Amino acid sequence: MEREKTKPVIFSLAPIFYLVFSILFFKFVWVVPYPHPYALTIAGIFSYLQRSNRKFLFLQSAFRKNLYSVFPAMEILFFVGLLIASWAYSGVLFTMMQIGTSLIEPKFFLPSIAIVSAIAAMVSGSSWTTAGTLGVALMGVSKILGFPDVMSAGAIVSGCYFGDKLSPLSDTTNLASSLTHVPIWSHIRHMLKTTCFSFLLAVFCFYILNVFVWNPNLESLNPNQISFSEYLTKDIVYWKLIPVLIVFGSSFFHLPVRVSFLLGILSAFLFSLFEFGFSFEMLHSLVFGYKSQTGDQTWDLFLSGGGIVSILPTEILIFSAVWFGAVVEGFGYLNELLIHIKHWAKNQFDILLSTMGVSFLLNMMTADQYLSLVIPARAFRTLAIEKKIPEKDISRALEDSGTITSPLIPWNSCGAFMASSLGVPVLSFFPFVFFNLIHVFVSVSILIYKKIKLKSS
Repeated sequence: MEREKTKPVIFSLAPIFYLVFSILFFKFVWVVPYPHPYALTIAGIFSYLQRSNRKFLFLQSAFRKNLYSVFPAMEILFFVGLLIASWAYSGVLFTMMQIGTSLIEPKFFLPSIAIVSAIAAMVSGSSWTTAGTLGVALMGVSKILGFPDVMSAGAIVSGCYFGDKLSPLSDTTNLASSLTHVPIWSHIRHMLKTTCFSFLLAVFCFYILNVFVWNPNLESLNPNQISFSEYLTKDIVYWKLIPVLIVFGSSFFHLPVRVSFLLGILSAFLFSLFEFGFSFEMLHSLVFGYKSQTGDQTWDLFLSGGGIVSILPTEILIFSAVWFGAVVEGFGYLNELLIHIKHWAKNQFDILLSTMGVSFLLNMMTADQYLSLVIPARAFRTLAIEKKIPEKDISRALEDSGTITSPLIPWNSCGAFMASSLGVPVLSFFPFVFFNLIHVFVSVSILIYKKIKLKSS
């Protein structure tokens, strides 16, 4: 078969180089507080100029397709801003913080919130639902107990993606299963072999970090600013958990995430109407975020947040990533990379490594985890059949990279969502997302080991 003509791989990787250089420039030379939208825009412009002889129609088509693929994520972000504001206004978040501080032991805090987040994500089938609801409350508990935000965010994201990965209700789990024609439960059982080991190791790392590296003394925290007996030991109003139960319970009826969030918003404000009556502050908080006025600056910081305005920077970031991804895909960079990789892949382990590598690159280039599953599955399906690779190995490889690495990239819709919901930049919590980092390392190491073993035999 005649080899397809492509440019040298260095030219195909040019957009990645432009992006890295742009990020470094805006971070260290011309310092701006929010560098990634600028970097994505500039990298897209340089990539466009390099292929300016291509038809503009290709760019338009790719832009529309990419925008359509990430629009649901942008829509859900909109609802998250409203949800956090409504729950803060109605006291739902405060009630969740009360319960969290009463049930979770500070000396086991980090491993505990990783496990709780995992259970919630497995039940709801959504890492986003868990992070946007329970995760926000756990971050409040973290602040109260004196844990660094970056550690707590890392534990929450780890738990969210472990639970999401093994949930039969998860959209990415079902997508990877359907793309490779593997029954959902066979797909989940096959992932257990590496996923459970990685999560247990991550929980152990959180325990070590909690006990030996950062173990705050609760009684010595902010003694002059916060009266824990006054705030946290108030009678818990359990009926305020009804919006939480509605959001998580709706997953059993397979309702879309945006519908679940909308029900959570409406129920929270309905209870607020009965308790406080109507106030224009209720509507103001939906747009500009809820501003707590307890009289204590520290508590006001804990209990304020949300609103449409708070998620606008994240929406701009995703939109910038759509532009960059449209140039990469529309002007042929992505297709050239796939051709290079196909020529490199010689055996089943090469193909599985290529599947993971392409999924990661697509998470970076297109900012959408769904495309990071769909495109590699289609691109390597024929090769996988030729090499007689079990379909469940391909489905696991897709999730081991496409799903797991999506929250580790700041401009990916998943990374942007986690950062916006938890209030911690991706690059800040990145070193503490132990499950995701360990799992990628374990998965790649197993493939490399098998490849070396095959060559030696």
